[in-house]
Amino acid sequence: MCGILAVFGCVDNSQAKRSRIIELSRRLRHRGPDWSGLHCHQDCYLAHQRLAIVDPTSGDQPLYNEDKIVIVTVNGEIYNHKQSREKLNSHQFRTGSDCEVNAHLYEEYGEDFVDMLDGMFSFVLLDTRYKSFIAARDAIGITRLYIGWGLDGSVWFASEMKALSDDCERFISFLPGHIYSTKQGGLRRWYNPPWYSEEIPATPYDPKVLREAFEKACFKPPCILVLVLLTAEQSHATAVKHCSEYGRRTDKAVLKRLMTDVPFGVLLSGGLDSSLVAAVASRHLTNSEVACQWGSQLHTFCIGLKGSPDLKAAREVADYIGTRHHELVSLSRKG
Repeated sequence: MCGILAVFGCVDNSQAKRSRIIELSRRLRHRGPDWSGLHCHQDCYLAHQRLAIVDPTSGDQPLYNEDKIVIVTVNGEIYNHKQSREKLNSHQFRTGSDCEVNAHLYEEYGEDFVDMLDGMFSFVLLDTRYKSFIAARDAIGITRLYIGWGLDGSVWFASEMKALSDDCERFISFLPGHIYSTKQGGLRRWYNPPWYSEEIPATPYDPKVLREAFEKACFKPPCILVLVLLTAEQSHATAVKHCSEYGRRTDKAVLKRLMTDVPFGVLLSGGLDSSLVAAVASRHLTNSEVACQWGSQLHTFCIGLKGSPDLKAAREVADYIGTRHHELVSLSRKG
């Protein structure tokens, strides 16, 4: 969770404005306590508050391409950055950061590179050759991003509204799966999977069908609950196929998130979602790259009031899957 702030087209590009950008960026300091960075180019500013996860020693942001004509500030993680680097043999990377690939992919493929990213991200990129910029947010909006407009016609982007509220005439949430481009003229959707449609479904909602589907759910220990939505016409073989595919995709989703150069753990409440994630992570941790650095036993954490059911349930799951469990007990019931 990093914090980004970017401003383009400021009428005032004085030292006082630079100081103001730094002041606003500090409002996001809680999102990234490990590093503060700022790049200024004429009337454009890109600021970053970093929480170091991948390459903590040299991955400070903003990040650049080889000759520093492309600058990018990113909040998030790019899970397929290693595969992307293999496609960029002619490029020289300055860091081991997963986010640096954004600058090089843009240089190689233009704005279409956004659709090549597998990750959760919000980023802003400046191309000083054309004084153009783009901003984009991941497909479902896991990371936060807001866009605002100043009275002087400037365009602002930030991870939180508190960095925009005092200096923007208006601001809104940046839509997930969209890209803002000065070359293409504003905001457009970049995430367009084959199944996506904004049309209202023709089939009416039938709560009875939904109820019957959940009643056909299959429970298989340990800690794996597979819900398969079946119609009356679908066979048992189809159900088994869906269960297998669900398990494969769940494993893949959890595994690619075990990408870190710092110690990590899993929040465990004892409920279905966190228990499933913890079970998959624990099962695959031994054979993962991070096990070489941080050991093969997963750390789990639970936060709750003394005697709460969450603490009890999380402890039971942790004992079952064999994690090193930690409890943070709150004595106050105030929110």
